Amino acid sequence: MEQRFGDNPALPPRRETGEGRARIRTTRSEQRIRALSDIERLEREPYDELLPSRSMYEVFQATATLYGDRPALTMLRSAALDDAPTTYTHAQLLAEITRAANLFAHFGIAGQGVVSILARTHARVPALIWGAETAGTASCINYLLAPDVIAALLQAEQTRILVCAGPALDAEVWAKACEVIARVPGLQAILVLGGQADCDDPRVLDLDELIDRQPGDRLTFDYVADPDAIAALFHTGGTTGVPKLVPQTHRNQIHAAWSLAQLFDLTEQDVSLNGFPLFHVGGTTTIGMSVLATGGHVVMLSPAGLRDPEIVKNIWRFVERYRATFIGGVPTSIGAMSEVPVNGCDVSSVRFAFTGGAPLPSAIGQRFEERTGIALLEQYGMTESVAAIAATPLNGRHVRGSVGLRAPFSAIDIMRRDETGDWVVCPAGTVGSVVARGPQIVRGYLNPEHDRNAFTPDGGLVTGDLGRLDENGYLFLTGREKDLIIRSGHNIDPQAIEDVANSHPAVAVSAAVGMPDAYAGELPVIFVALAPGQSVDTDELQRFIADRIPEPPARPRHLFVLDAIPVTGVGKIYKPALRDMALVYKLRMEIGALGQAIELIDIAAAKDGTEAAVTLRAATHADRERCDNSLAAALANLHCKVEVAWAQA
Repeated sequence: MEQRFGDNPALPPRRETGEGRARIRTTRSEQRIRALSDIERLEREPYDELLPSRSMYEVFQATATLYGDRPALTMLRSAALDDAPTTYTHAQLLAEITRAANLFAHFGIAGQGVVSILARTHARVPALIWGAETAGTASCINYLLAPDVIAALLQAEQTRILVCAGPALDAEVWAKACEVIARVPGLQAILVLGGQADCDDPRVLDLDELIDRQPGDRLTFDYVADPDAIAALFHTGGTTGVPKLVPQTHRNQIHAAWSLAQLFDLTEQDVSLNGFPLFHVGGTTTIGMSVLATGGHVVMLSPAGLRDPEIVKNIWRFVERYRATFIGGVPTSIGAMSEVPVNGCDVSSVRFAFTGGAPLPSAIGQRFEERTGIALLEQYGMTESVAAIAATPLNGRHVRGSVGLRAPFSAIDIMRRDETGDWVVCPAGTVGSVVARGPQIVRGYLNPEHDRNAFTPDGGLVTGDLGRLDENGYLFLTGREKDLIIRSGHNIDPQAIEDVANSHPAVAVSAAVGMPDAYAGELPVIFVALAPGQSVDTDELQRFIADRIPEPPARPRHLFVLDAIPVTGVGKIYKPALRDMALVYKLRMEIGALGQAIELIDIAAAKDGTEAAVTLRAATHADRERCDNSLAAALANLHCKVEVAWAQA
């Protein structure tokens, strides 16, 4: 099966001329970046010479030309150490991408049209994503979403081809896909991974059989490399309302991968362990294309990635086996890794670990470094920046609490709106809104209505984060604008509370949110999950936190211990669910104050803690009348909508 680059006509011809060397070039690190001055020096080089590839397909052509025999992707089938993986060299990966692109072109996706992929990270999925980007536009759907949300996404994307895992490969995802297919009549074809499904819908076809018929040595359709063509659509934001879709161009993706390679000093010698899902930019770019586009080797940690507890349990065994140089995860995953003893595994190959996607609690970062001996770098990005706004330079200063320096050929400004509503730059060193610009920043959302307040008039991305820049260009994030807890006009940074809570030895992770309050508007409360094997006295823990927070308004009014903090599909703390919980707790307190004459039948909150529904039962009509008035008065000044229904006594 092994295929050498010289045997593959899909590759560009190798040239030894100066012009040829400039044209065939990977995204490998150009120089060691230690400070902002090194970035500025790099920016004096001609951009098109540094990044000659005009499309993702040309990136894969370059790596296959230069490093065709080297491993590119290793796909673990499970967390079992004795389960044989699937490995592609760079030449083989290019051939797989070429077959996928030809297959989609066969179904009419040639230059335009969306291919959506609903599957965990199985062996063929990465090549299918990049094949879809070559033929048209790819969209990797979060398989954890509800069927109605997935159907709405496919309709908003105007998906023409759906690729999904079949019943033999993933019965759970296939069952969800069947519900989706029935709701999206515009699908032209449903291509099933893992064998033909028992389905009488003529659109449902066996992908494996069809793709193996396609040539892997050439594209069978007219292909034009356009850096400004839409390569992929990514879903971002919540799971209700009109789907919010981010169109990423080939230029966006290539520049992001190249930028991270420069800051992290990545080359074809690097090996990353990637436990992120491919519906997230952390998986496709931060620890994916940043390595792969240099000619390096990416090991995908099973179909479920770091969501699989067995993968986390065996993480140091995998590091040792693959001689990994680069690992990472969101802070919750980093915290979980730090609880796994290294136990004599050889982890000396690891140059660094990274974390991003959410603020890193300092206690978790310190714990990871102390227990593993591995430097943990912070990185900052979002879907709209293809994960690349800033990163801590591997060869520069590692400043805990900072997400590092800006990406090359880009800009970070700290801004605010003045009294006329115009965006102005804040004085040096002060906190303001983080606004990012650069070739990796998307131009807008698929639905232009979502652009409102998301971009400055000159195209700067308003990240929604608050931060400051120091005199060396390092960015420090101080919180999310929408996550601020506002108590009687006093702005409280939840991270300041979380850092204290996380420093307690019994706490694995915590999250602070605002609980509605009739007088103060919001009161800070904190949710904690304990480390394995730990127990804690909640009163003692609350005193521990309060004693270490100097500002009295910021001391949490209530503390709640949960079995686990709710997280998103990629493992980021999901604060909307916690705000829902905080509202439920608040309502339970108010209902409890009504006395034993009132029985709580049902209670639920939604929409980021802004709406709730309560069903009550009163012992007598008089009790209902008395308590209805009392409850209405208690809820009148809460900044949320609460519907109260009364069941028959």
